[in-house]
Order: sequence, then C-alpha cells, then structure tokens
Amino acid sequence: MESEKTSIDILKSFAKKNGWDSNFYKTTISKRQGVTYRKAVLQKGNLYFISRHQAGNLSKYDTYSGIFIPVTGKLNSLVLTLRNRDVLDKLSFRKNKLRFKIGSGFFDSKVLVETNNDVEAHKLLSSSKIQTEIVDFLQYQERLYIGVNEIDPKLDALKDKSFLSVHTLMGWMLSNDLIEKSIKIAEMLNNKMTNRYV
Repeated sequence: MESEKTSIDILKSFAKKNGWDSNFYKTTISKRQGVTYRKAVLQKGNLYFISRHQAGNLSKYDTYSGIFIPVTGKLNSLVLTLRNRDVLDKLSFRKNKLRFKIGSGFFDSKVLVETNNDVEAHKLLSSSKIQTEIVDFLQYQERLYIGVNEIDPKLDALKDKSFLSVHTLMGWMLSNDLIEKSIKIAEMLNNKMTNRYV
C-alpha cells in the first residue's frame, strides 16, 4: 500500500514539474523538547515560494506559505496587510470607524487593509482592476493574505529588501491552482509597485 504524500513530497513534485530550484530543511529543535521545524524554499527567477512550520511558539507567523517577490525601488518603509473582512471585523463598530478605507464601497466592504502609510497604500490600491483581482483572490480560500514587508522570511536573498508576499497562515499552500493564482496576483501588484517607485 502506497503511503500518503507529505507536504514536502508534494512541493518537491511541484518544483520538479515546474522547473523551480528547491531547498528543504527539516530539523528537530532539542531545546523545545522535540518540537519540529520545517521549511521549504523554491525559487524561479525573482520569485520565491517559501513554506515554514515551527510548532510550539505562539506567533501567528509560526506557519505560513506563499509567494515572496522583491520589489524594485524604495517603499518608504511601507508595511501593508490585506485580508478578507470577517464577522468580528464587521461587528466591531469602533474598529470599523477607525479602519483605513480606499473609498470604494465594493472593496472596503470585503477587504480589511492594515497599513502604516495610508497615502502609499491608497496609491497602490486605487485601480478598480487591482481591487477586483484582490477581492477575487482573497475569497478563493480562507486565511489568504497579501502583504508588503509583513513577514520576515529570514532568507538571505530578501535581506534588507522590500518585498511583496501573497501567502496563507496556519497551513501550507499545496494546490497547484492556488500557487498559480498567488503568482499571478503577486506579479501584477509587483508591476504596479515597480512603476510607482522607480
């Protein structure tokens, strides 16, 4: 009887099939009494597909997976996170009143934007085409996020660079379809930022 494929096996197959260079790390952290740490890094050109899992910590970034792409030009230390608005977001009157909004009822009703720079975030998200693409992507599956300088993937190739991430938390991206959709929106947003910041 054939054993079930692990996450690493699935990503190895994906890398081989699609021509990505890959590195896989799996260690046991002895100080944490056997807590496991796993990381997969796939690279194709300037795209990095990074998946990480470290059990035992309480950070929301213990487990994440997605596309990371360096952004050309200065981002003025922009930090940005986009995700679907959930029920709790909609029920919190104070949070609703204070949250950043683009000014599009369609986009603002569906996407929560957290940023440290309202002006730059508005410039990046002002296109109705980009807004529609983001809404469609975030609704594809739960726990999808789009970020700028949000997660530190601790990768030498991205050190001291601004980067865009399209990722999921609390699990690994293993679906070819989701990975391809993530690449598409990452490249689209990167093109918008490159044109804006050159």
